[in-house]
Amino acid sequence: MPENFINRRVSVAAGLLALAGLLSGCSTLPADSKIEPVDYRACLVTDGAANLVGINDSSLYSLNQAVVTFGIQKTVVESNPAKFENTIKRLVKAKCNLISVVGSRFEASLTNFVAANPQTHFLFTTDGSDSKILRSDLDNLAVYRLDVYEAGLLAGHLAASFSENRELAVVCGNSVNLRYLAGVRAGVAAFDSESSLTTRVSTDGIVSGLTDVVLNYGCLDQIPISETSTPSFKLIGFGRDIYLEPELETLKPQIAATVIPQAGPRLLELIAADLESEFIGGALGSVGASFTNGGLVISQEHEVPFPAGEIEKLEALAETYEISLK
Repeated sequence: MPENFINRRVSVAAGLLALAGLLSGCSTLPADSKIEPVDYRACLVTDGAANLVGINDSSLYSLNQAVVTFGIQKTVVESNPAKFENTIKRLVKAKCNLISVVGSRFEASLTNFVAANPQTHFLFTTDGSDSKILRSDLDNLAVYRLDVYEAGLLAGHLAASFSENRELAVVCGNSVNLRYLAGVRAGVAAFDSESSLTTRVSTDGIVSGLTDVVLNYGCLDQIPISETSTPSFKLIGFGRDIYLEPELETLKPQIAATVIPQAGPRLLELIAADLESEFIGGALGSVGASFTNGGLVISQEHEVPFPAGEIEKLEALAETYEISLK
């Protein structure tokens, strides 16, 4: 099995972050010893319509971990842009010490509420670029941006490395993030350049008889599964670890990997820092979640063996890309 590449930032919470080693797919919390309750409430606001698969799961699991680890209180609210103002006002009134917001659709109004509530600390997690928020540099706001282009870059290279027919298909239709799709194409092109091959990528959601690798962007209902025959394709996912999805039980022998976004470690880290009065917001508290810093993880759960040297190639590809951003 490939290694789970998580190289988290050293922080006041470094020892505690070991608890968060396997965020995706975990259903049980660490054994809880007797914890003295802390007068602290962490609140999570998620955009249920944004299809941020994986991000919400990781954040919620880590929030539950923080409750067990630190004895804090939690509040979890599903909201939308129309309800967002009232949601934030309600959570501030409920004396939430940290409000973690997940969803690109909240970007337009978030900074106004952050600026109006300087005593409350905020974490914004998104899979968009959100340049306005990144430039806001508010002391009580930290930003965690998942680089979906890089997720696609890794998934595309992986898919091409598994393919024998040189035919790939991306499914989930209009829900696929365009930056993810651009990353997939770049990852495939990088593999083809290394191997002197030509791989075709279908982005119309159609899986042909020649397609031997399918890339799934979060959704499950568009994966073509027959009840009478074993699919001829391998599957690479994005979001939650698709190996652990009960709907895909019959497809397990075809599951190659999932690129999983990890927002949870950042949330757990900030809660720990906040409890020690060491919360860091502004530019210093805002990071881009990438492969090398553990924001993107290649799942260990799969039954299709990786091509020799593929993980090392992914590391090199990610490093080259991330250097280009500096």
